[in-house]
Amino acid sequence: MNSESERKSPSELKAQMKMNMDRAAQITSFMAVPERSWKALIDTQTAQIGILNLILDQMKDMTTWKDITDLQEEQMKLMTAHTKETEQMLMEFQEILQEQAEKMQEATATTAENFQSQVGKMSESFLQQLSSAEEMTKRSLRKMIMVSLIPTILLIIWELIRHMWLLT
Repeated sequence: MNSESERKSPSELKAQMKMNMDRAAQITSFMAVPERSWKALIDTQTAQIGILNLILDQMKDMTTWKDITDLQEEQMKLMTAHTKETEQMLMEFQEILQEQAEKMQEATATTAENFQSQVGKMSESFLQQLSSAEEMTKRSLRKMIMVSLIPTILLIIWELIRHMWLLT
């Protein structure tokens, strides 16, 4: 097919056809084409038709603009879906992190309260033990003073008895 004939309007095609008919009506001298040349021309035409058929077959397999845009739209839908899934997962992850942080804060507060309570109890216990140790030390000191005074008192009494015996 001639690409020029595809672009012409019907009136132009009619004018060209009339011109071709006028040329065909004119009598001119002709030339004889040998059969070998004629067959070669036909074979050439057949080969050209075969090439055109191959090109048409290959064009069926070629990607069209519509195929590309459809593929792009499909890929865009997939990417949008994946983006939404990722956003949803991110939100869930953030919620889990928030919950974990709150639990950790609660646990830390509870641990701090327990620690303070234990420290208070230990401090109170230590003060009680210190106070009882101080009292025990005082009692022990009194006992030791008494124990150390006994020999002195006995010695004084002994000396008094001796003096009294001597005086008598």
